[in-house]
Amino acid sequence: MPPRFFLSCSLLVLLVACAPWTATANPPATRTPLPSATVTPVPQVEDTATLPQPTETVSPTLEPSPTIEIFPSLEPTLAETLTPLPTLNLPTTVATSIPQPDVGSGMIQFHSPGPLSKLVSPVMVYGYAIPGYNHRGYANLYGEDGRLISSQVLQLYTAFQWAFFTWTMTFEIPGAGELARLTLNTVDQYGRINALYSMHLVLLAEGYTIINPPGNLKERCVIDKPVTNRRISGGNLPVEGKIRPYNNLPLVIELIGRDGKIIASTLAGVTPAPDDSYVPFHADVTYSVSYGTWALLSIRELDERISGTMYLYSREVYLSP
Repeated sequence: MPPRFFLSCSLLVLLVACAPWTATANPPATRTPLPSATVTPVPQVEDTATLPQPTETVSPTLEPSPTIEIFPSLEPTLAETLTPLPTLNLPTTVATSIPQPDVGSGMIQFHSPGPLSKLVSPVMVYGYAIPGYNHRGYANLYGEDGRLISSQVLQLYTAFQWAFFTWTMTFEIPGAGELARLTLNTVDQYGRINALYSMHLVLLAEGYTIINPPGNLKERCVIDKPVTNRRISGGNLPVEGKIRPYNNLPLVIELIGRDGKIIASTLAGVTPAPDDSYVPFHADVTYSVSYGTWALLSIRELDERISGTMYLYSREVYLSP
C-alpha cells in the first residue's frame, strides 16, 4: 500500500503544480486589451489634427469683401439725393460746394425742369444765376393768357460767379392743362433788368410730372460790338453779335439810362437756325444826349406764344454827344 499511496500523492503534486501555470497564463489575456487602449488615443490625436483644416476652409467664406464694397457704392446715391435739400432758398454755402458752370454759360440757367416739361404741382426748380443787385433774383410763372400764376424772390448768395438757386414751385390752373412761361430775371442797382431767361412749360392739374433735360445752357446772346465800358460818341451806336433766337420775332435793342428812361431803341431781324445754332445780327442805334451818360444796352426777344419778354441780355456803355 505505501508505494501506491506515494504514487497517488506524486500525481496530485503534479496536478497542483500544473494548476498555477494555467492561472498565471491568464494575465497576458488581461494585458492584451491594454495595448489597444493605448493605441486608440493615437487616431484621436490625428482626428484633432485634421480639425483645424475645416477652419481654414471656413475662413475664406468670411472674407467676401464684395459684400463690404456695396456700402461705398451706396454713398454717391445718398449724396445725390441730399444735394438739393440744403439749398432751399439758402444757396450760399451749398453753391460753394457745387461745381460752377463752364465759361460761356448763361447768366441764368434752369437745370430742372427743362423746356416743355409736363408738371404737376408742386415741383422743385433749381439752376444757376449770376446775382443781381442785393443778391436777388425774381422768378415768375405766367399762364397762357399772360396772367401771373406764381412768383418767388430768390436770394442769390455765392463766393463765386454763379449762385445756385432752388425753390419748390406750386401752382393752380383752372383747366386740365395749359402752356406756361417760367421767367427768372435779375436787376442792377438802378432797377433795370440786366438779365432775363425763360422757358415754356406744360402745367397739368393732375397726372404725372415728366421732367425734360435742360438742353443747351450756353448764353443765347453774344455781343461783339460795342465792347464793355467803351465810350461811344457821334450819336450812332453800331451793335453786332450773334444769338440763338427762340422765334422769328425781331430783337428789340434799347439804350436805357440810369434813371430808367429809354434813350433810344431799334429792331433787328433774325431767323432761328434749325439746329438752334447762333445766327448773326446787326443794328445801328441812333441816340441823342446832351452830356456824357451811362446807358444799359439791352437786347431782348419777345415771346410769340405768351405776352411778355422771353429773353434779355445787356451790357453797360458810356454815351457821349
